[in-house]
Amino acid sequence: MPRWPLLALLLALAACGGDPPPPSAPPKARPLARELAGAARAIEERRFAEGRALAEAHLAEHPDDGQAAFLIGLAHTYADNHGAARPWLERARAREPGLVAVHELLGACLFRLGELAAARASYATYLALVPGDPKGHYGLGLIELEETRLETAAERFRQALALFDELERRAPREAAARRAERGECHARLGEVHFARGELAEARAALERATTLAPENISAFYTLSLVYRRLGEEALAEAAATRYEAARQALVAGQGAPR
Repeated sequence: MPRWPLLALLLALAACGGDPPPPSAPPKARPLARELAGAARAIEERRFAEGRALAEAHLAEHPDDGQAAFLIGLAHTYADNHGAARPWLERARAREPGLVAVHELLGACLFRLGELAAARASYATYLALVPGDPKGHYGLGLIELEETRLETAAERFRQALALFDELERRAPREAAARRAERGECHARLGEVHFARGELAEARAALERATTLAPENISAFYTLSLVYRRLGEEALAEAAATRYEAARQALVAGQGAPR
């Protein structure tokens, strides 16, 4: 699941007061507290323990600060510690419900913890707040796919991709920066097609996914299965080799200090 760019997250620390924005417009941003800039910078640079410590120090003096709780949860999320992230994200949501990004991040956290009903509610809240952002439909599509409602999942991923098409027309630089998310939508749509035995459609979606986001190793794995089902053994072997090499690199990288 692609991560939010940190800058986009900080811009999404937004209160949704006043008139609602147009469906495609980002919410009005509330600046990050100046005292938390060091914590945000440390998290961005993958110094997660340092970022958490800085945010916790700020929180000790300002116990109702939702942004500090959000950053602690964010650090745990980026370190793939979703059990630790959950209470901090829930605290951020309770202390400052206008933090738009927290609803999507909490949805992703709950999804990974297997709490699908709660994840659905969190993603639905995010979608209601930011109907023009693809992440709401994408997250709900993940839940539909997990629960094997394949047609509904496919429709969610198509809606997300349509919003990416709109984003590319409106803000091509932002769309380019979010290519990994877009590729993930194609990859998940490809999984739906594969599960339904629609091999040509699965191949097209997964090839698009791996072109947009060659770092998405799971897409190469599924693509190798599709190629084998189509009798394309050379392509299947190449995709499987690409997957295994990336997987080994990922395992090696996880041993690096954080």
